[in-house]
Amino acid sequence: VDQRAGVFRTGNPNEIVLMNGLVRRVFRIAPNFATVALDNVSTGQSLLRGVKPEASLTIDEKAYAIGGLLGQPNYAYLLPEWLDRMTADPAAFQFAGFEVGKTKERFPWKRVRHCADLPWPPPGVSLTVTFKPPAGLPASLSFQVHYELYDGIPLLCKWFTLANGSDKPVRLQKFTSEILAAVEESSSVEQTSIEVPRAIQVESDYAFLGSDAQ
Repeated sequence: VDQRAGVFRTGNPNEIVLMNGLVRRVFRIAPNFATVALDNVSTGQSLLRGVKPEASLTIDEKAYAIGGLLGQPNYAYLLPEWLDRMTADPAAFQFAGFEVGKTKERFPWKRVRHCADLPWPPPGVSLTVTFKPPAGLPASLSFQVHYELYDGIPLLCKWFTLANGSDKPVRLQKFTSEILAAVEESSSVEQTSIEVPRAIQVESDYAFLGSDAQ
């Protein structure tokens, strides 16, 4: 595709879109930040059936959602007209702003092989979303979710940073960096030999080469 990755506004003032002509991820930014669509642009396939938090944390024995919306009446599917009636969870981290930029290299790459002429970092766009903590957590906590979408490939990268700006220790015990209520690819009543191609393939920095893609 000729289209480059970018962050765009839609006709709704409360929405932004991350898209490169192959992948389209739509976010609501009010009343809280949440993914409300994830589409395969090539096929027109909608991959999302429900709105979930962007991430979750367990801090000092208590679980917290990052963004998200409440009030979806049916999680089997998602209708756009429901979104305006959905509400923010007051116990979750709340959207505080976003910044659009360019992709950055994750590590220095000494390119000496056949792919040495490829650009590094890979060209694309970055979206950094900032959240403020809910009541009960130190206001000095800074939480950011980072997205990168690359030109010419249906690949999106996501990670988060949590910073403590005070002298008081905060214990992060558990986290989930991506939560998607995705449409299931098949629902068989018995085991068959037919394999359905994955609509979403997930790779993690924690796989350490020994784990298959999910």
